[in-house]
Amino acid sequence: MRPLLALAAVAFTTVAAAAQQSNPRRDSLIARAKALELSTPYVPPPGTALEHHAAGYAQIMCSAIFITGLDPDFAAENVGYFTAPYKQRAKLGKPIIDRAGKAVHVTLPDGVRRNARFSVTKGA
Repeated sequence: MRPLLALAAVAFTTVAAAAQQSNPRRDSLIARAKALELSTPYVPPPGTALEHHAAGYAQIMCSAIFITGLDPDFAAENVGYFTAPYKQRAKLGKPIIDRAGKAVHVTLPDGVRRNARFSVTKGA
């Protein structure tokens, strides 16, 4: 058993060392990207994280309902966790589906609504 354990330790060490070695193509790509970077400070978008979750949730629900054709309850349960996890969704109101206007509205605890509307651009 000990020789097998020693062999496994050597294999993992070799893999980790190989992963840290320099790759000339990757290094040149990163150098080019850094040369093209704008020297501007990062400024986060305005709004709170919950406002962003609400806007993302409205957009995902709108797409799921009006593009994919999913049932709203199914979409709410199974789609879009990267934009609004359960913990965040629990703080939001249930999405309001406006089928006539092809829109979805999600209300924040302070009463502010985030809206997403399906629209089609002709000729695109």
